[in-house]
Formats: sequence, C-alpha cells, structure tokens
Amino acid sequence: MLGSRINRLAVVGALLSVFAAGCGTHAGSSPPPSADPPEALSSSDPFPIGQLEGNGELAPAPAPSKPSAKPSATVKKVNPGGDTGGQKANTNDGVPNLGSGTFTVAAGGTDLIGSADAGTLVKYRVEMENGIQWGTNPVWTTDKLATEVDRAIGAPLGWTASAAHPVTYAPNKISGASWKFQRVSGADYSVTLKLATPGTVDKLCKAVGVTTQGIYSCRYGKTILLNLRRWLKGIDGFPAGIDFHAMTVLHEMGHFLGFDHMKCPGSGQVAPVMQTQTIALNGCTPNAFPFTEAGSFVSGPWASS
Repeated sequence: MLGSRINRLAVVGALLSVFAAGCGTHAGSSPPPSADPPEALSSSDPFPIGQLEGNGELAPAPAPSKPSAKPSATVKKVNPGGDTGGQKANTNDGVPNLGSGTFTVAAGGTDLIGSADAGTLVKYRVEMENGIQWGTNPVWTTDKLATEVDRAIGAPLGWTASAAHPVTYAPNKISGASWKFQRVSGADYSVTLKLATPGTVDKLCKAVGVTTQGIYSCRYGKTILLNLRRWLKGIDGFPAGIDFHAMTVLHEMGHFLGFDHMKCPGSGQVAPVMQTQTIALNGCTPNAFPFTEAGSFVSGPWASS
C-alpha cells in the first residue's frame, strides 16, 4: 500500500514538472527583456567628413517595451563603437598623424558644473596625447583642451540644463533624468575624454574592433577618443556658426549618458544633438545643444547607433 502511494506521488510530481516547464522560455525562443538590456553599438563621431546629406535611411525605432519596476539608470555603459563610411581622410591637410601614444592628464579640476540638485554626478577627466608635432597648426595644451571641454560641458543649453528640465526619453528608458558634472584629474572618474592623433585613434579603436579610417573617433568602456583631425579641421561644408567643439563633446557625452542616435523630428525643426546631422539633416536645422533656449529637450525618433 505504501508503494502504491509513492507511485501516485511520483506521477503527480511528474505532471507538475510538465506544467511548470510550460511557463518558462522554450529552446529557440527569444529570452525575456531584462531590466537593463545591453547597450546598442554606439558611434562616437557622428560627423563623417564632407557629407551634409546621406541616404537618410536609419534603423526603425525598437518595439515598445513593457515598463520596468526598476528605476532607469541615468548613466549607462556603452559598447565600443564608431561611425564608418563617408569620404576617406585627406592625409595631406597638415594634421599631425601620429603622436607618442601616451597621454597627459589635464591638471586640477573644476567645482561642480550645473545644479547641486541634479540627480547624477558625472566626473570626467581630460587627457591629450604626448609628442604631437603641431607644425603650422594651433598648439593645444592640456590646460587649453580642458578649458574648451569645460566650456562645452557647462554651456547653458548643454546637459546641465536637465536640472531645471529633467529628461524623459522612452526609447532609451530614460525617465526624469538630470545630470551635474565635475572635471577631475585623479583615478576616481566616470569617463575620460582623450584628444589623440588620427594614427593613435585608429590603433586604439582597432583594438576594440572599430575602424576609424583616420577621420573618426570612437568610444569604449570609460574612454572617449576625440580625433585630432576633426578637432582642428571640423567638417568641410558644414554650415557656419555651429559650435563644433560643443557639438562633438555634448554628442559624445550624450552617448555616455545612455542615448542612442535620433532622427530629425520633422522638416524645419531643430535637429537633436544626438542626430547624425551631417550624414542627414533630413530637413532639420543644425544644432549643437541638447536644449532650446525655452528649456525644451530636443529629441527625435530613435535611430540605431
């Protein structure tokens, strides 16, 4: 009798196991979305040289996801990435092609940039490659570079405006986010921005699988590499009056904060700073900053990075 009872319990247990298996993920099906999905590949120099209009075809927006109970992160890790395509580099433009491959950190730092009430503190470090032979180009020092990056970070319409106007952008699961910044020179930092020669950028970016072709910048881990060619020469044919250094720094920082690229929201409207504006303005007007003077965050439909 005891044996009969044990057999009945075994049958019931087997049936429960079958029903439980039906609630899980079957082999070959897509895994359920996690609270923090992997970041899409992000390009870090959005401005291929000499192109105001590209083919204009960007990836469609991702399917809406279910709200997560977990609060959205306001600084996200990014995968290594860099834009490719466009014209090849003009290596006869007088830009030094190769430095020593080592970097000097800009000394000192800043007080808090932005409002103390902002939600997330981002500590950034500025570095410049050693051994650059400037020739007839303007000479940049680490102090001069740091001052220019600080200026861009602290721009009134930059990311610090988020303290008064918190940012919500559903495609990247950013909700009510705001940021403040501080430049540091020590080992405790969130991200570092390095100005480097095209040859050094190519070498370091290739090590993480990104081809920069002597023109582009790239980003990996906590590092943003700014290509000296772009920094000195800007972009051939881009509309005058655009603060290119601010556009570059704020676009790159936007990727670090968790934003992918964006499309033009509509003909005649202001382009988001996260739009690849010189690949395709698509009817938008050029813009170097995340916010308008009225305090609106300039956004557009999601685009693949």
